[in-house]
Amino acid sequence: MVETNDQNLPLGLLDLIPNGIVVVRGDYSILYWNSCMFEWTGITPEEARGTSLIERYPALKEQSVFARISQLFEGGPAVLFSSSFHPHLVPCSFPDGSLRVEKISFIPLVHTRERYALVLIEDVTDLTNQVKAYRGMKKIAEDQLDDLKKAQDAIYLANKKLNLLNSITRHDIMNKLTVLIGFIELSRETEIKDPILEKYLDGELEAAGAISTQIQFTRFYQDIGVKAAVWQEVSETIRLIETTLDLRGVSLTIDLSYLEIFADPLLQRVFYNLVENSLRHGEHLDKIRLSFYEDERGLIIIYEDNGVGVPYEVKEKIFKREFFKNTGFGLFLSSEILAITNISIRENGVPGEGARFEIIVPQGKYRFSEPKAGKPEVI
Repeated sequence: MVETNDQNLPLGLLDLIPNGIVVVRGDYSILYWNSCMFEWTGITPEEARGTSLIERYPALKEQSVFARISQLFEGGPAVLFSSSFHPHLVPCSFPDGSLRVEKISFIPLVHTRERYALVLIEDVTDLTNQVKAYRGMKKIAEDQLDDLKKAQDAIYLANKKLNLLNSITRHDIMNKLTVLIGFIELSRETEIKDPILEKYLDGELEAAGAISTQIQFTRFYQDIGVKAAVWQEVSETIRLIETTLDLRGVSLTIDLSYLEIFADPLLQRVFYNLVENSLRHGEHLDKIRLSFYEDERGLIIIYEDNGVGVPYEVKEKIFKREFFKNTGFGLFLSSEILAITNISIRENGVPGEGARFEIIVPQGKYRFSEPKAGKPEVI
């Protein structure tokens, strides 16, 4: 289809454009109506030609709209009507009857001293729907984040109250337990020398000691996961152990240059427990070393000493809650602290040659603040 007026205004190529295009004269009569407009409206070019655009579409006669269009014929610039404020100035339907969301431009066109307006109608329905969907998803995400923040605040407050209650209860129990142990000790010092009674008193004292140990355990365990996990420089964390533990001449080599891991703030307690465990059970121990390597599992921190090691039959048990009755609860506590950020720990040393613990840090939970190369530090 090729349309030209009596002044030979070339318009044929406009039929190839996949947008609605109308050309109107200064009196708003339609000179050209392209194929896309026919497809969108069902009005043929023959039916449209010569009719008034503003009479056919009364929304264009609205005062604020008409004033802007009329300025174009007086030498003014192009006029753009956004889809946000004017989505249906020239209503065009989909096959199902719903209206397309439109962005309409009136562009000045001069030919042989005559002024025309080229009306470009762009279908932005899909884009508008995508924007609405994005805004809807954004609003849902913001609401969910707000709900999550409220839930986290509520959990934090509940934990704070529970910890306070635990602290008060633990303090009261320890006070009563101290009094009980005192009475048991006084009973043992009386002049009554009954072997059976002494046996009972020894059992009572042992039970009171076990209760005291369990109460102390709750003091450490209640703090796990209370505060948000943070990035921690591992070498700095381990260095702090020197101020709280007597290494007794044992050399501690740290080859973890610039390594940071994302872990619970109680991470220092993990390494404290490992060193304390080596000092307590290593016997002829005189060296502890920490290093790392990477493989398909992530980053592996190696803690090893040259003590007596861990017997094969207890390697899995040392991280279990029930095992601390005989050996202390440090390794169970360490495993729980690391698990907060999906870090795991295991022991795979050779008995008689020293303990060897692997701390497995998954991808995304470790990083290097500076290049790995660095000189091992010995403290």
